[in-house]
Amino acid sequence: MENALEIFLSSSLIATIISASVAFLFHKRKERYNAEIKREFESLSQVSNNYFEWKKKTVGLLGKVYIHLNRSQKAFQNKYSKLKTYDPYFEDEIMFTSNKLIRDLLIENADNIPPNLLEEASKLIEHYDAWLIKYHKLRKIEMDTTTVQIYVGPDGFRFPEQAEEKFKSSYIELFNNITKNSESADKSLP
Repeated sequence: MENALEIFLSSSLIATIISASVAFLFHKRKERYNAEIKREFESLSQVSNNYFEWKKKTVGLLGKVYIHLNRSQKAFQNKYSKLKTYDPYFEDEIMFTSNKLIRDLLIENADNIPPNLLEEASKLIEHYDAWLIKYHKLRKIEMDTTTVQIYVGPDGFRFPEQAEEKFKSSYIELFNNITKNSESADKSLP
């Protein structure tokens, strides 16, 4: 009976050691898989966060461009195109400021312009470059106060209205997309 007890105890001990070893191996394997899944999740999360951050910056850029496009468009329609005499304050404060700001925003933030708007941005930049050059030549170098308005359309640089519309519609679309995604993310929080 002693022999049977020894055999039973040694078999139990061997079975326990083997079970513990197998459990340990499975545990390590599970830890490795969990670590790999965590790394993958963090990587995908980082990509998603980077894309969301880019979209936020892009919405900020397009929003500023949108406001200044509207500002200069309304100023042009409501007053600038109707001037009978040169108004240096209006031209400097509204037209020059918005035209220069739009051009500078597009150039300095080109990395946040969606690829489908790059050609449109180039058209706007070309127009504003021509306007700013003519403004500088007429107003700063020649000190011309007889020319009532500065137009570069006759010089081959018509205002790119389609580019303006594409920028505005892209801003609205991207803004709505971000706010819709933010709202759905807020609803999923506890």
